[in-house]
Amino acid sequence: MILRNSIRQLWRMKGRACLFFLLLLLAAGLFSLGRGFQAINSRNMKAYEDGFMTIGTVEQKADAVEEIRRWDAGIKDYHVYNRPVYDRCVPLSVLDFEGADYLSGPEKRVFYGAYNPQYTMYKGLSSTIIVEASPLEDVVPDHPVTLTVTRVLSDGTGLWEGLNITFCNHYDPQPEKLYAGRTYIMSLQNRPGHDSEKKYEEDMVSEYVPWPILESDQVGPEGEELEDEVEIGAFYDEVTEGFYETRRGKRWLELLRVKDYTMHIFPVTATDNLHLIMAFYNGEAWITSGREFTKEEYEAGEKVCLVSENFALKNNLQPGDPIRLPLLYANHRSAASTMYGNSGYTVTTLLNTQGECYPIFEDSEYTIVGMYSGNIGLKDEYGLAYNEILIPSRSVRNSDENNIVAFGPMTGSTTSFQIENGTIRDYLEKWNRQGVDNVEITFYDGGYTQMEAGMENMKQISRLLVFMGLALVLMVLSYFTWLFIIRQGERTAVERCLGLTRRKCFLSLFTGIFLLISAGSVCGCTAGSLLSDRIAGSIGPAGYYDTSFSNGMISSGETEKTEEENGFPLQETIQAVCAILLAGSVISGAGIWLNLRAEPAKLLAKRGE
Repeated sequence: MILRNSIRQLWRMKGRACLFFLLLLLAAGLFSLGRGFQAINSRNMKAYEDGFMTIGTVEQKADAVEEIRRWDAGIKDYHVYNRPVYDRCVPLSVLDFEGADYLSGPEKRVFYGAYNPQYTMYKGLSSTIIVEASPLEDVVPDHPVTLTVTRVLSDGTGLWEGLNITFCNHYDPQPEKLYAGRTYIMSLQNRPGHDSEKKYEEDMVSEYVPWPILESDQVGPEGEELEDEVEIGAFYDEVTEGFYETRRGKRWLELLRVKDYTMHIFPVTATDNLHLIMAFYNGEAWITSGREFTKEEYEAGEKVCLVSENFALKNNLQPGDPIRLPLLYANHRSAASTMYGNSGYTVTTLLNTQGECYPIFEDSEYTIVGMYSGNIGLKDEYGLAYNEILIPSRSVRNSDENNIVAFGPMTGSTTSFQIENGTIRDYLEKWNRQGVDNVEITFYDGGYTQMEAGMENMKQISRLLVFMGLALVLMVLSYFTWLFIIRQGERTAVERCLGLTRRKCFLSLFTGIFLLISAGSVCGCTAGSLLSDRIAGSIGPAGYYDTSFSNGMISSGETEKTEEENGFPLQETIQAVCAILLAGSVISGAGIWLNLRAEPAKLLAKRGE
C-alpha cells in the first residue's frame, strides 16, 4: 500500500522523475567509469610489475684513444685502428653507495676456462698448427714464400711431412730472414692470401702465417702486467741441436703438451642472477629443460650449473647429471661470447709467465639443474658462447689470482645490476651525486618507465572522473531530494493529518525515491564499468611504451595475458552502486527527517503563504 502510494506520487511528477533518473544515470556512470579505470589500472600495474625487470649495465668510458698500426704485407702498408686506453680500472665498489637499493648485484662477471678431456666441445676447433719447416732458399718472408714442412708437431688437418706450403710473415713489417737448410719451429694459421697471387679475379688463394702463442697473457690480480722472458710477437725459433733442452725449447714443448687442451676447454661464467646476463634478459636465451638456479643456491654457492642444449646433446648429458669443472684460468675482462664463437677457442696461449701451463686452481663436481638454448655462438659481446656453462658466483671458493689471463674495465657485457621497477630516475639522481664521470650506466626496463607514466596518467584521469562523478551524484541527489521531498511538505502534512505515523510517512516518501536511486545507480554504474573495460581494452598496453630507458617491450604473450585479466570490474561496480545508494539514503532520509520534525499545521501554513 505504502509502496504503491509512493509510486503513484512519483508518477504525478513523471517528468521530474525521468529527469532525475537520467541525470543520476549520467552521474553514476561517470563515477563508475572512474572507479573502473582505477580498478583496471591497479590490476594492470600489478600484472605488469611481475612481468618487468629493470637492469642496469655499466661501462667505463675510455680516458683516451690510442692509434694501433698493424702491418699488412698484402698492401705493403699499415692498417690503422683505434683502441681505448684506460688510466686505471674503476673498481666495482663505486656502485656501492647509499640509497642504491639493489635487488641484485652489482656484479662484474668472470668467466673461467674449464678443462675436462672427458667432454667434447660443440663446434670446438683448433685452428693453430705447430710445425717444423725449412725454406727452399734464403729469403725474407715479407711476401709469399715456399717452405717445406719437415715435421708436424701438433694435431691438425691439411699439413703433412714433405708438403710445400706458401708462407708469409704477414703482420711483421720487418720479419727475420730465413735460411735454406735450417729448420724453424712455428705456429701457423691458414689465412686468405695476397690479391697479387691471384691469376683470376675470382680465385681463392691462401697462405700460412705465423701466429704468436708462445708469449704469456698472464696478468696480476689488479690487471698489472707480469714480466715474461718471451718478447711480444715471437713468431718462430730456429731448431738447432739441443734446442729442446733450452728454456725456449722447453717452452715450445710445454705448449705442444697443452696444445690440444683447447679442444676440451669450455667457458664457465659465474653470476648471481641469470637475468643480469643480457641474453637471458632479452629473451635471446631460455631454459629448455630443468630449471633455473634458486635464490638459496645463489646465496649458498651450491655446486649447480646450467649447460647449453647442444653441449649436453654432444656429451649425452641430462638435468641431474654430475659434471666436473676443473678451472684452469680466469678472464676478468671479456664476456665468454667474444672469445668463444664459430672458430672455438681464441685465447692465445695457456702458458703462464714461467712458461708452464696454468695449474688448475679449483676442481669441483657440479650438478646440472637445467639446459638452455637460444642464439648462441654469434660472437656478440652481449650473447652467449658455444659450450658456455653457467654457475653461481659463490660456488667458486678458491682464489684465481695466479691464473688470470685478462683483466679490464667494467663493460656493459660483464657488469650489471637490478633495481626496483620505476626507480631509474631516483637511482640516477643519487648516482650523479657520486661525481664519477667516467662510468656510464644504461638501463633496460622493457618499456616499464613509459608504461608506468601512462598508467600514472590514467590514475590521475580516473581520480578526476571519480571526483567529478561523485560531486555530480551528490548534487543530483541533493537537488531532487529538495524537489521531491522538502518541497513536498504539503504531502507530508496531509498524510500526517490523515493519521499516518511518522514511520509510515517516512516509508511513503522514501520508497519511491529509493527505487529511482537504485535504478539509476545500477544502470549508470553498470554502463560506466562496461565503458571503462571497453576503453581500457582499446587503449591496450601498447600505448604505454617508449624507448626512454628501454630497449625492449613486454612479450606479446604477457600482453595478451594482461588484457584478458582486465575483465569487467564487478567488485568496483557493486561498491559504486552501494556508495550511491548509501549517499542517496542519507540525503533523502535527512530531507524526510526535516519534513517530519515540523508540525503539519506549520507545513500547511507555509504552503498557504
